[in-house]
Amino acid sequence: MVQDSMSFMCLQAGLRRREEFPEPETKGRRSPIGVGVKKTKLELDEAADGFHSDREIGDGGFGTVFKGFLRDGRTVAVRRLYENNHKRLEQFLNDVKIVEPLRHSNLVTLYGCTSHYSRGLLLVYEFVCNGTIADHLHGPRALTWPLRIQTAIEAADALAHLYAIEPPIIHRDVKTNNILLDNSFHVKVANFGLSRLFPLDATHVSTAPQGTPGYVDPEYYNCYQLTDKSDVYSMGGVLPCW
Repeated sequence: MVQDSMSFMCLQAGLRRREEFPEPETKGRRSPIGVGVKKTKLELDEAADGFHSDREIGDGGFGTVFKGFLRDGRTVAVRRLYENNHKRLEQFLNDVKIVEPLRHSNLVTLYGCTSHYSRGLLLVYEFVCNGTIADHLHGPRALTWPLRIQTAIEAADALAHLYAIEPPIIHRDVKTNNILLDNSFHVKVANFGLSRLFPLDATHVSTAPQGTPGYVDPEYYNCYQLTDKSDVYSMGGVLPCW
């Protein structure tokens, strides 16, 4: 408990300069943190209408997502991490460290974060309006074949970008529910709470298996060895669903 409290105090101090919301970019590069207009916890509360259930648009393993509107007119997705989840601090730090510097047209943009909302941890992303790939596989909303091919290529391009930067990033939870579609049906890969930075000089990282059953690389699951091929296996499991 003492260690967790110390970690959270350090987190609050270290993230004060990160409570900013940079304009989205689409260039394939990592950018510095701390560019943009500062947003307060009051504005986040207003943006999500007090986190009323009418604004709720999603519910996942780490938190609930609400639709919000910033004062500058931008529509955002505000994720409030569960207070009773012991891994929420780890997930919060992971998103800030890994996602915030990323700029790529097929990766969801993290506008900012705050650790000052009561006891809550909030992450503020661009709003992606057309749901997930999983929502468009069957029925009247099913993607056409040209769109299926386009979105599959864009998802692969997003993962390739993660591996090409230094240090590389392994997503660890590639699945149809984590691949979003914008209003033009372009891909936005999201949900980096389980992601890991991969050492440049390593062949694998020894770590307990994380991810969704059915998509997890069997070698990773059985041997506890995460490699740069683990996401490739998961993507191979996703493609037949397309």
